[in-house]
Amino acid sequence: MHRPVCVKCEVELRPKKNGVGLLDYADFGEYQIWDADLWECPRCNYQIVIGFGHSPIDIHNTDSFSATVECYKQKSKVIENREASQ
Repeated sequence: MHRPVCVKCEVELRPKKNGVGLLDYADFGEYQIWDADLWECPRCNYQIVIGFGHSPIDIHNTDSFSATVECYKQKSKVIENREASQ
């Protein structure tokens, strides 16, 4: 597998944090959360979220959704994807 490359700096990005939560939004609010990895350019600090699984970790209509989102907020980092709601 080839690492992602920063177009600006022409160097490979490096993993910064594994197991971040990416929270997708829908028109009604929080929709689903994915487990992914945060990568960063060692020169310009550009960041990208990649390494998603085949399906979300949890979705809004389950009893566990709020607890799952809170767990990611406590242990890691949550990136909000509000574009998904448009």
